[in-house]
Amino acid sequence: MKGLATVFLAGMALVAVAKDLTLSIDTTAPKRNAFPCDVPCVGYAADPQAGDEAAALACRRAGAWLFHTTRCDDATLEFCDLYGLRLFVVLDGDQKAAIATVNRLAQSPHKGVVAGLQLGADPTGGADPSMWKKVASVAARQFPKAAVALPVKSPDSPMLAAMNVGLESVTHLVVDLRDATAPYERLEAVAKKLRKSSDKRLAKLRLWAVGPGQVAGLKDANAALAWQMHWIMSAFAVDRTDGVFVERPCRADDFGLAMRHFWAATTGNRSLVGHGEAATSAPREEKTAKKPVVVASMDDDSLLGDVVELGEDESYRPVPVACANVAAGKNGDVEYLVLLAPPVENDGQRVCLVLVNTTGERVKLSIDVNKKGGSVSSGWRRRLVPDEEKGVMRNSTRERWGNPFSATIEQGEVTFLDFRI
Repeated sequence: MKGLATVFLAGMALVAVAKDLTLSIDTTAPKRNAFPCDVPCVGYAADPQAGDEAAALACRRAGAWLFHTTRCDDATLEFCDLYGLRLFVVLDGDQKAAIATVNRLAQSPHKGVVAGLQLGADPTGGADPSMWKKVASVAARQFPKAAVALPVKSPDSPMLAAMNVGLESVTHLVVDLRDATAPYERLEAVAKKLRKSSDKRLAKLRLWAVGPGQVAGLKDANAALAWQMHWIMSAFAVDRTDGVFVERPCRADDFGLAMRHFWAATTGNRSLVGHGEAATSAPREEKTAKKPVVVASMDDDSLLGDVVELGEDESYRPVPVACANVAAGKNGDVEYLVLLAPPVENDGQRVCLVLVNTTGERVKLSIDVNKKGGSVSSGWRRRLVPDEEKGVMRNSTRERWGNPFSATIEQGEVTFLDFRI
């Protein structure tokens, strides 16, 4: 079965009390992106704390199955191997030290914990970025199934120019966006350079993003969580993005619970096939090679003239703006990801929706699958809902619903909807 990519919006009634949002899903359209099968797609830019079962449980409660870190001593490797954690190792030191680290990791009985190797911590290239050519070659040879990544900050990074010959050993760029309150524009600029490159070594590269763990001015914890989820989701809006690291401590707090749910959602549903915002996405057209038509529409009479319907030679590439709006203290939007699992014979097609609502009001969500309505065979829901009186997020899991599919998304809610069609 082909993937699920053409996702459009209909029925966004702009009224004061509640909004109605229908996500129309076409399961016959080609899929947009697929995550690596054996690596979590979200993680922490933080050091793992090796220990016993209690330390491992703390990681699990924080949704920390993957770490972007320089820490890769033998005790850490053993701990991660024992409890199923993975490391995206940032190599440091000079060329000799970095190669020695790669070789030591390759000889370890716990080498399977290495999900990736980043060539240095400096995204500007440092004094001599060309030193990483040899390191990249050794890393690719010793870890043929792991990511070998260059750190960059922009599409004009000196690391890319200086590597030149060594690029054939590189699989990914790690884009450092820790200073960005919204990731899309800069991450998309990097991806665009790769897409348009005539150099096959550049054109094949994929992306990881490293983002900030907080934004100045967001003192409300619920708003901060919603902004963080917007950040992660808008980073995934960029095609080629395989994963996101967030620079914050691993804690069993509301964000840690959201990370657990996100990990669970993407573990079985490995294809990211749709992304969007309900109302505030700013359209941008790019010439492409015969992409599927995507239609965005709203049923408010004043907006009927804004319906977008593009031909096969152009595609609608929405620019996410909710993340930046929330960071600025404004209302955001209903932002969503659509995830897809491989079809299972005689068991239907599994779909997962990840949504965050920052419109300032509750939203009634419906789905329309293949223009046949919202019939689902079974489903579960995991929610983080703000409790205004107590100032905390309430967690609700394993909540069923009936047919046709309908769900209310509260203001500030982060929700994960998993169902079969």
